[in-house]
Amino acid sequence: MTRNVTTIMTGWEFSTGETAKPAGEGQPIDLPHDWAINRPIVNPMDWGVDQAFRDWWGIGWYRKSLHLDAVEPGRRYYLDFGGVYENSTVWVNGVEIGGQAYGYTPFRLDATEALHDGDNDVLIRVENLDAPTDRWYSGAGIYRTVRLIDVPEAHLDEREVIVRQNVDLGTGSVAVDVETGVGEGAVVSAVLRDADGNEVATGEGAARIALNVADAHLWSAEDPYLYTLTLALGDDSIDIRIGLRSVTFDPDHGMFVNGVKTILRGVCLHQDGGCVGSATNRELLRDRLVQLKEMGCNGLRLAHHVHPEEMLDLADEMGFYVYSEPFDKWQSGHYKRYFEAGWRGDLAAMIKRDRNRPSVVMWGVGNEVENQAKRSMLAILRDLVDEAHRLDDTGRPVGCAMSPHFQTEAADTSQSEGIIQATDETPADQEIEDPAERVERIKLIADITDVTVLNYSEQWYDRVHEAVPDKPIFGSEVYQWFVGHDNQMQDYISANPNLVPEEKEYVVGGTIWAGFDYLGESMGWPSKGWSGALVRTNGVPKAGYWLMKSYWQPDGEPFAHFMVADYSQADENVKEHWDIPPFVGHWHFPQYHKNVVPYMIATNCDEVRIWVNWREIFVAPVAEFPNRVVTGYLPYQPGTLTVVGYRDGVEVCREETVTPVSPAVELRFADVTEPGRPALPETVELPAFAGEGRGGYERLFSVQALDAEGNPVFREFAPVHFRVEGPASIVAVDNGNLMGNEPYGNDTIHMHQGVASVLVRVEGAGRVVLAADAPGMRSATQVIVAK
Repeated sequence: MTRNVTTIMTGWEFSTGETAKPAGEGQPIDLPHDWAINRPIVNPMDWGVDQAFRDWWGIGWYRKSLHLDAVEPGRRYYLDFGGVYENSTVWVNGVEIGGQAYGYTPFRLDATEALHDGDNDVLIRVENLDAPTDRWYSGAGIYRTVRLIDVPEAHLDEREVIVRQNVDLGTGSVAVDVETGVGEGAVVSAVLRDADGNEVATGEGAARIALNVADAHLWSAEDPYLYTLTLALGDDSIDIRIGLRSVTFDPDHGMFVNGVKTILRGVCLHQDGGCVGSATNRELLRDRLVQLKEMGCNGLRLAHHVHPEEMLDLADEMGFYVYSEPFDKWQSGHYKRYFEAGWRGDLAAMIKRDRNRPSVVMWGVGNEVENQAKRSMLAILRDLVDEAHRLDDTGRPVGCAMSPHFQTEAADTSQSEGIIQATDETPADQEIEDPAERVERIKLIADITDVTVLNYSEQWYDRVHEAVPDKPIFGSEVYQWFVGHDNQMQDYISANPNLVPEEKEYVVGGTIWAGFDYLGESMGWPSKGWSGALVRTNGVPKAGYWLMKSYWQPDGEPFAHFMVADYSQADENVKEHWDIPPFVGHWHFPQYHKNVVPYMIATNCDEVRIWVNWREIFVAPVAEFPNRVVTGYLPYQPGTLTVVGYRDGVEVCREETVTPVSPAVELRFADVTEPGRPALPETVELPAFAGEGRGGYERLFSVQALDAEGNPVFREFAPVHFRVEGPASIVAVDNGNLMGNEPYGNDTIHMHQGVASVLVRVEGAGRVVLAADAPGMRSATQVIVAK
């Protein structure tokens, strides 16, 4: 009997309190599950700004009856957890089999001796009682995939396999060295198949197997081609998807992928999915990555912890270069209670799971840690870097993301609970201000790591490169709009930091903080999260998204997207330097008569022309504008504002923005990720069941408000009620407004900037009708066919 892997995501019971409820008396739930996301909002609340003002605290219990026809002798049975937040303990039939403290780390427990034939009682205790919490929303509970792995006694462990490659770019051949993780006495066979299932290399051995691939199809973000490596040991076998590629780093010229100079154009991501909290699944993650890919993004910094396995699978499949890190701080903040006993295991869990992935190109071992560049910190850093190299000897560089703030060796940081407590407004005790001395501190860290990894430090890149000439620089956190000054981290200089990698070859690239708005790390009530990202939680792109698309898709499909600076929009509590002027896509100022308003056009054309109704407003060629952003002023006149984009003098795109002629009278399901928000097709096809989540395929649908002539009404904020008929259900609602605190786990929510969204779960084959109603408007319907 071969290996069996079964996901166990449905049919669980959940309860809270000091003791678990008996079987049959708990709340029926499916996984993934975040017990905090739909709890009431609490203000004031300890650590509320970090945990989205959700009642995160408590003890949760998960119970599952797991039926096995027979527990076969000579086999091992493992319970595999993608992540449980946090401090988990697992019992099987009353026998404690283990647990995991740090909530982001995947873990696997041997349940063999506790199992028996028939029904088995699996009980998991999850404890969230300690402070400080994470700086971002963590969620609570079993929020990732759980599997039962049933294997022969003699079996392979994919976490112990190491795949090394030697790519000959001249011939296109790849020598693959597979370390199997088994002893010398066993014989393992290996078969490498291409994407069509054809065998391209075979071999066998014990500890090591050599494979040679002629005329290999190399993996890159632009062409994420995957092979499947099958390893067999007796009756057991495993499949590992690998990409054959060469990624190298040059101190003067940055990153090369398959011999081609490549700029990492990326974003930072936290794990939450907005309205579902931390209980995301593959389909929701994929939709977000599709949107980033369309922007031209090719890189991800998975901050600041191990992300779900599904995220890394998608990065391999879709083509993203990943900087991955296991934890944030070391001996301060949330992780300080785990660091001493847990850092080796948590680091190993990440690297062993992901070291054979083509997408992972760099490891990180910390972010803006305490005592930065002091002797105590440097000693810890050496241990972390050495251990990462020991776990992965395939050549991936190891870095540690540095805060722009440094303090003298003598500064007292004993009371700090997180990053150095310093801002431009409140300097830390004995903070280093001199740029040259600051670079000296950066060098102390860079001398230990393989890549110089810097947050918000573009203004010092030349100084750093001169001081550390043997290593390239990676911008691990980058603002979307501003750069700082040589004398301070935060200044409001509008030279865009995301153009720096084009100007300085030694820069690998950068990742913007952040790709999507996320819960937690709020700047204060009533905000429940971080609103300074490129895309809202419900998928609505903001100004920075279009700007990055103009930078990152210069030769892509032509577009010219008009936005106006609308300071009548409510402040969203964005931290100032991470913000961008409030450019939004509408032409509707009923409070104005003849005002002149500032505008911005993001475009990958070389020229644009603007008409306000019949009148043309002349602008210079795009290349003549700072940062390649067309900006200026327009007289406000209601009507139609037209932007036309040209390449080489030929019109290649056109966008119209129309002032509403009436209040909103109609709802329409629309693709809110596109300019103009085009209507969705009358019928959308989805798989009836696509994965391992809550019993169905989940997708976010959005409606927008329209006037009497079908124009979007940006300023509409009416409540929208969603309903569904057929084999589907409503999971949550969202409007992208982190300043609003309406419940997510509902079927009604107010519009924000004319849009409201609903997460629908398709639970079986058939025809689904999704409808949206709002007072005084014609309802909208969307047909979904699940096959």
